[in-house]
Amino acid sequence: MRNFIHAGLALACLTGAGSALACDTVLDPDRRFIDQPGKYCLAADRTAPVAILADNVELDCAGHRLTWTPGDGNDGIGVHLRRGDKATVRNCRLYGWSYGILVSERGNAQVLNNTVDAGGIGIAVQGSDRPQDENARLIGNRIFYYGPGNGANAAIEIQHAAKPVLINNVVAGFRGWSAIWLDRAPDARLTGNQLLDLNEGGSAAVRMEYSPRARLVHNTAMLRRGLSGRGLVGAQDATCIENVFINTSPSGFDECSVKRDNLEQIVND
Repeated sequence: MRNFIHAGLALACLTGAGSALACDTVLDPDRRFIDQPGKYCLAADRTAPVAILADNVELDCAGHRLTWTPGDGNDGIGVHLRRGDKATVRNCRLYGWSYGILVSERGNAQVLNNTVDAGGIGIAVQGSDRPQDENARLIGNRIFYYGPGNGANAAIEIQHAAKPVLINNVVAGFRGWSAIWLDRAPDARLTGNQLLDLNEGGSAAVRMEYSPRARLVHNTAMLRRGLSGRGLVGAQDATCIENVFINTSPSGFDECSVKRDNLEQIVND
């Protein structure tokens, strides 16, 4: 099973490595701040983080790596989308950061097709309960926890941000509290996400706190063993349709106010 998972994830990484988008500015390897609108891209791997401070910014890493170097005068955040509106980050490969990608008080942010070899939280969205901080979109990202230092509460963390959209993201090997944690994130939409090779022991695949009206469709969660590992937590008013949960105990589907055609299966060792 483990070899099959690794082969599938490797193929997913290869298919997302390229980009056909043009950019206006190639970011200098030592430049850490983007403070003007525009389309930016990377032409080489780097150890310096990137902080986006302007509205209407697109950053395309074009498959290049951003690797954390401790003690290099950074805060452990690989790509930081700081307060503003309309920013997109795509095709980045992030290694070892405390936060791979962090969205802070920014509306209409898109995080697309990135790979995070996580040392901490893979992708986080931290809003401020302002309406303009809505509609973060996380699509097609891959977050792996097979390296050192993989301690984190969540692989994907959404806090104080309304109407987040999570589509076709992959989390594999996570050992922490919740693979996806929604905290004060009403009207979330989770579709086609795969949460694979998760650890048992009181953790959860998806945890919802003060996050009403979530809609979960076609998601997959798989724990290593069917021992004390929960599927959904806090799904009392969620809509749950055609999800597949393997070895989650309990699955949490019974809590959903609307549920249809979900599959739960315990695989004995």
